[in-house]
Amino acid sequence: MSFAPRLILIAVHFAPWYRNPMKLELASDLKARIEGQDSLQVPVNWVSEKEADARYLNRGFGNSYDFGQAA
Repeated sequence: MSFAPRLILIAVHFAPWYRNPMKLELASDLKARIEGQDSLQVPVNWVSEKEADARYLNRGFGNSYDFGQAA
């Protein structure tokens, strides 16, 4: 039996009233597509495509993040 790698994309959504300072980190080549829509507010830190690719698999797991609300 052989296995092929699969891409899994996960996004966390917060209600607009939930004051959480966390932001997604996305490659700047996606900026026009993300900012071109008006149905969601997407908090993003833009980085180069090279940076995004290099950091993608080195992120922390779910318990590495702070889901507390900002004051």
